[in-house]
Amino acid sequence: MKVKPERGNDPQSALSPSTPSIPDAVGATLKALVTAIFFSSGAASLTLQVVWFKQLQFVLGSTTLSVSVTVASFFFGLSVGSAFGGRVADAVTRPLRAYGFLELILALVSIAVTAFLSQWSIWIGWMSPMLDLGSSARLPFIVFLSLATLSLPTILMGATLPFLVRFLARSRTELANQIGLLYGFNTMGAAVGTLVVGFILIGLIGVTGSSLFASIVYACVGGSSLLAARHEQPLRVEEREPEPVHSKKSDGGAATLLIWIFACSGFVSIAYEVVWFRFLTNISTSSVYAFSGMLGTYLIGLVLGAFLCAKFLAPHKDHLLRYFALAQLGIAVAATLTLATLGKASTLHALLSPIAELVPIRAQMLMGDDVSFFFTCVVALLLPTTLIGIGFPLASELTATRMSALGRRIGALYAVNTIGGVLGSLAAGFVLIPQLGSQWALTALILMNLLLYLTSAASQPGLLTSLWRQGAMALSVVLVSFLVLGPHYLERQLTAFKGAEVLELRESREATFAVLEYEDEVTGKYQQLLVNSKSYANNRPEGRRYMAALGHYPVLLHAGPSETAAVICIGTGTTVGAVTTHEELRAIYAVDLAPAVFDFARYFVPINRRFQENPRVHKVVADGRHYLLGTSNTFDVITLEPPPPHDAGVVNLYTEEFYALAKQRMRPGAVLAQWAPLDMARGVLSKMILKAMLSQFKHVSLWLPDRMEGVAIASDEPLLVDRDMLAKRMSAPSVADDLTAVGLRSPEDLLATFVAADETLAAYLSDTPSLTDDRPRIEYHNFYPPDPIRVEDLKRLREPVERYLTISSSEDTQLDAARNVVEAIWDEHEASADGDLTAARSALSVALKLEPNNLYLRFLDRKQRAAARAGDQ
Repeated sequence: MKVKPERGNDPQSALSPSTPSIPDAVGATLKALVTAIFFSSGAASLTLQVVWFKQLQFVLGSTTLSVSVTVASFFFGLSVGSAFGGRVADAVTRPLRAYGFLELILALVSIAVTAFLSQWSIWIGWMSPMLDLGSSARLPFIVFLSLATLSLPTILMGATLPFLVRFLARSRTELANQIGLLYGFNTMGAAVGTLVVGFILIGLIGVTGSSLFASIVYACVGGSSLLAARHEQPLRVEEREPEPVHSKKSDGGAATLLIWIFACSGFVSIAYEVVWFRFLTNISTSSVYAFSGMLGTYLIGLVLGAFLCAKFLAPHKDHLLRYFALAQLGIAVAATLTLATLGKASTLHALLSPIAELVPIRAQMLMGDDVSFFFTCVVALLLPTTLIGIGFPLASELTATRMSALGRRIGALYAVNTIGGVLGSLAAGFVLIPQLGSQWALTALILMNLLLYLTSAASQPGLLTSLWRQGAMALSVVLVSFLVLGPHYLERQLTAFKGAEVLELRESREATFAVLEYEDEVTGKYQQLLVNSKSYANNRPEGRRYMAALGHYPVLLHAGPSETAAVICIGTGTTVGAVTTHEELRAIYAVDLAPAVFDFARYFVPINRRFQENPRVHKVVADGRHYLLGTSNTFDVITLEPPPPHDAGVVNLYTEEFYALAKQRMRPGAVLAQWAPLDMARGVLSKMILKAMLSQFKHVSLWLPDRMEGVAIASDEPLLVDRDMLAKRMSAPSVADDLTAVGLRSPEDLLATFVAADETLAAYLSDTPSLTDDRPRIEYHNFYPPDPIRVEDLKRLREPVERYLTISSSEDTQLDAARNVVEAIWDEHEASADGDLTAARSALSVALKLEPNNLYLRFLDRKQRAAARAGDQ
């Protein structure tokens, strides 16, 4: 579509200084106050977005589909609110006062939404059948609940911008400047809100407290706006000039085209964000701090772009469309440079580490102990996001051809840009990354930016001709970069693991999965499962021992025969494979968020005993917590080995509310087993997991098969072990084979791994903070100083397992010997971790003298000897 270049019809010239304008009625002080108010509003909005998304996960789950529906619902409300608010803003004479009332209403509504979501356990009961994976109402219910919860507050949020633009921008000559400043400060507030809620607020006052804090900010914003509105000069009807009849068609056509171009730029911008964030998680810690850092960096770039536009570009009214087109070229080139940077992200991360060490220790702890990652985000993302931030102020002035329709134009522009962003997010997560991979997804987005440049420049005759050199140069940079980098450039970053053969790499909707194979003289060949470049499991003997224990212990310690079991979080399948060895189980439900783990199970045969082919095993692709919430099944055994607890979102499988939910799905006498890592740098976090279990179950015991990988056993029935029955169950051929392979050959070997239970454990945890949905302290671990649990702590805690046996004797030499072996294994691990090979060798020697034929001890012996040889070299 071509736009005629007549002076009166060109969207640039329509905004030229020669056009009649409304006298400026806003003083500098009032402008500064309004800008500060909108900054605060942006911070409150991002705080609520983070909090509400977290609360909705408790009900809707954390699958890609559920999260996408939640995100889409939030931004749908923003777009509707912007479009509606724009129309209303044009009809009011005192937009600042109207804005103040909007913020006050938003404060009240946000409190109501928070209260509703905080009480999810009360109202979800009768709705839970609709969350069952087999229910046809599941997806409609997820969509309905997301929209019903988020629509009203997000509509109010989206409606605010047109009112303030209408108030501040009294003449068309200052639109880009005022919108740039307003948009920039609001986005700056959003960036600050992201960082504060992600690094401080939830960890300090909890989820509900953070939400209420944001609501208070809204109330203060609304009250301040109403006070400031006392100085507001009403806009008189006669000040709004009618649209010239001769320019309706041409102006409208030009503005409409630019609005759709800006919608497409919103699609591309948010799609970039999804792909960049996904790839950067491969070098991050996967914590809430990492996500907050990435989002904060992205928003800061938008802020810089908006301010640069207001300062340097807005005054040049006849070149705004030219700047917009050039910005699309700049984004394409900058995104190409970002692609090149991402391919060397690990190297860059390492290079920035010495600089990060200059940051004070307390500040490093506050930032999640990975400052170099945030520096990497700045290097990789700041340039393209700054160029993206230039777009909105320019598009605003280019499309707002009449001051009398200013609110409507701004509202429509923000609405279509937001909808474009939602579509970009969905397309990137569901289509581009799974189908094309990160590199080709970014390539497609870069080409879209080049297409947006062509479309923008072609909309005004003569502009494309004047910009052909810049276009040719940008295209050359992109093409040469692609030729130099090659088609598998980013894939090399994802597969750059020393000494490993990559058996399979898959970028799916949920995460980036890889299976690696290693070979060494100690273990021979073994495989490792990586999720976002982090080890989630492997089948080396050290990991196999505790993962097998997670499968065997709850079944063996169950008082009666077990019929059904749920295994949540599959990994290599070692735990569910161990569960399948117990023939009395008629149905086993293997639950995992990602279908890839079931596809990759073949790489971990025979250790996982081909569970995926076992007819008793029902493979369930779901968020484990959400599965328990929706299913009508009940279980004799539930066992879990989630990812590391401090990873973002994983805490939902460790809180008091989760254990209360699990308890509802447990039959009388049922047993729950939970992985309890005791080797976290902040030992109090490990203790929180155990305390959360004790808050919901009458009886909890702690077992430590090897290393510092604890197994916590919970039930409402007391721990009472019949030694003869335990021996009988362990003697079943398949069970015995699996346990012998990990060095647990007898009932004594198993009982010797017992640490403590019930009152003894409760006393040990008495001063430990609680772990709840509202206070997910493990995610916000930077509030706790490093103070790990040591082996000596566990030895002091340890109590005799004989207290929990049906029959015990005063002298049990076999059990005493087994206890000495287990403590020697603990000592060996800690000494090896501390680098004291002499102490490690001494500890292992004690164990080998007692059990020279124990397969696990023999593995540790080979491992030590190999380490000694490597040290000699």
